[in-house]
Amino acid sequence: MRTLLTITGALALSGSALAQQDNVEVDMSGIEIAFPYNDQVRDSINNPADGSPELINLAGGYGFEITGDARVVILLIEFYNGPIEPLFNFLEPGLGNVLRGFVRNDPSGLPPAGGQTWSESFGGGLFGGEIIVTLQIATDAAGVVTVGAVDISSDLGILGSITFSNATARLTKWDPTPTQVNEWHFNGDLGAAPESEGAAIRYLDESAFGDILVGEDNDGVPDPTIPKDVTAAQSSFVDTALDAGVPSINGEDDIVLLTSPAFNLADPAKVEHRRGVGLVCFPSTRPQYPGEFVGKWSMVWDLLIPASSWFEDFPVNTTVNPFLTALVQTDSDNDNGADLWLRFQGGQPGIIWSKDGDDFTVNFVALAIAPDTWFRLAVVADEFQVGRARVYLNGAFVGETASDWLAGATDSTAPTYADGETLMAGDWAAWGQFPSPWARSSGAMNPGFDGSPVPAPMNSTFCMFADLRFGGSQPVYLANYLLSDGLLSDAEIAGLGGASASGIMFSGGGCNAADLGEPFGVLDFSDVIAFLTAFGSMDPAADLAAPTGVFDFSDVIAFLGAFGAGCP
Repeated sequence: MRTLLTITGALALSGSALAQQDNVEVDMSGIEIAFPYNDQVRDSINNPADGSPELINLAGGYGFEITGDARVVILLIEFYNGPIEPLFNFLEPGLGNVLRGFVRNDPSGLPPAGGQTWSESFGGGLFGGEIIVTLQIATDAAGVVTVGAVDISSDLGILGSITFSNATARLTKWDPTPTQVNEWHFNGDLGAAPESEGAAIRYLDESAFGDILVGEDNDGVPDPTIPKDVTAAQSSFVDTALDAGVPSINGEDDIVLLTSPAFNLADPAKVEHRRGVGLVCFPSTRPQYPGEFVGKWSMVWDLLIPASSWFEDFPVNTTVNPFLTALVQTDSDNDNGADLWLRFQGGQPGIIWSKDGDDFTVNFVALAIAPDTWFRLAVVADEFQVGRARVYLNGAFVGETASDWLAGATDSTAPTYADGETLMAGDWAAWGQFPSPWARSSGAMNPGFDGSPVPAPMNSTFCMFADLRFGGSQPVYLANYLLSDGLLSDAEIAGLGGASASGIMFSGGGCNAADLGEPFGVLDFSDVIAFLTAFGSMDPAADLAAPTGVFDFSDVIAFLGAFGAGCP
């Protein structure tokens, strides 16, 4: 479990006669996390770092960085006195990356009344106990920056404290790069669409990546006895035109991926043999997006859950599986429970974000899905500004669940470990220009609180259909998958409509669901005529909104939304 540390930002309008600048640095020295755990706050007016401007203009986006020293005292004994980043790395290798990053503001701008600009959470233990703290960075519209340690609690009581010295929080104006979209069609292989050059999905347990790591929450120890290449053997590509058991997608046949279950079929109960089973995704984000983790992202899946996976007692079909499938496991090396689930609970299917599968009682969103039926699911996660994810089914918004960030520390043009250590000669080529989920650095550049080396992972992938903790993910059919390192709008999601054999955004034809007539790549009157023609003939091309198979006013609204959103 990560040490719980939440970094949030909020914007509230106020006036000031001072001019806004491109950066502000707030002095954090003297902030102390100690009993009785009172909130402590600093701001850029009263506590600017030496030479720092007092006001900032965040404009379209910003970078942030927290630097300095921290002193840790337990039972009056000084356990650590040094840079903040190694202390974070002691809590979790590579965690120091969260002390710096980049945030795109919402395209519609920050709300006039103010609003949250950055929120992140981490959890774990410290010296046999747990310290919970919210480090807060806030800015009002006048540009005043506020930094604080708030909502502090600890089971160490009066015995422990953390004090910051020579520490600052720096915000810098950033002109955001365009969001990037990666898409996969699974037409017989795991290759990305041509428009997604650099993005890749691989089988998690490929032999090229080396020995799989042992157990859960381990220290990076490889286990050569864990079987490799199991995922590929337990997966297959299926042509809906040739397999009578798999329906076409809205009347169109397609080649789709049947995913592996999240366990080794040869020994389903053996936990360590689940570690490498699943897919691992390396999105193309860097170097265009400079942050080492992505706190705003969108994902879209075209899925079908077969009855054999839906029901525990198939073919009797009376008992539904509580675990349907694991969509996202944010850990790059599948060392715990999956985080984003399709589950059956409370008598209905739905989606839920539960970090490591710890709590399935909150954040559940019911979904009107059924076995042996194609559907398009979209999740738009704004971890930085609202700490929530919006969920859509076949283009329609259905509710909100929790969220988290995605790692993105590896730049394919200059790959290193998360701690900055250069790869050994030949490793990147041996792994197929893909970050090995099992590899670790020497730790020489990533010292822990006591100065000893802490090996770091590459921290630039996440897993899909993988779940070490429960092995709960069942096989599903996957026709298409999309990942963006930004937020798709409600109109853009509505424009994508329902599941399609041709793809999501990159279909080789239109740029979105409204781009139905030539010339493709532009939305014009020919698309209106094409939609009206398809709608009148009940062509699936015009079936853009739920319920699938029904042509009604909701399809018209979806078309208008997609048409208005324009081409990406």
